[in-house]
Amino acid sequence: MKISEKIIIIETVGVAVFGAYIGGDFVAALLSHGASNDKDFSAGSLGLAIAGSAVMLLALRLMRKAVGPQHQSKGPRRRD
Repeated sequence: MKISEKIIIIETVGVAVFGAYIGGDFVAALLSHGASNDKDFSAGSLGLAIAGSAVMLLALRLMRKAVGPQHQSKGPRRRD
């Protein structure tokens, strides 16, 4: 596996974890008006975490399409 492929995998996992945190913790607290209990499991928070992760991965995919490849190899310079 090339180093650029490893970087893309690490980047994708990081974005997914960040989206899950935003969806499962931040948005869940906003929707419950700040009354959240971290000690109890909540299926709603799990659903929001999955949705947040999916939204962030979709945004990452759209950004990669708009920007193009992460690293472009440079070809030989042309002399004019």
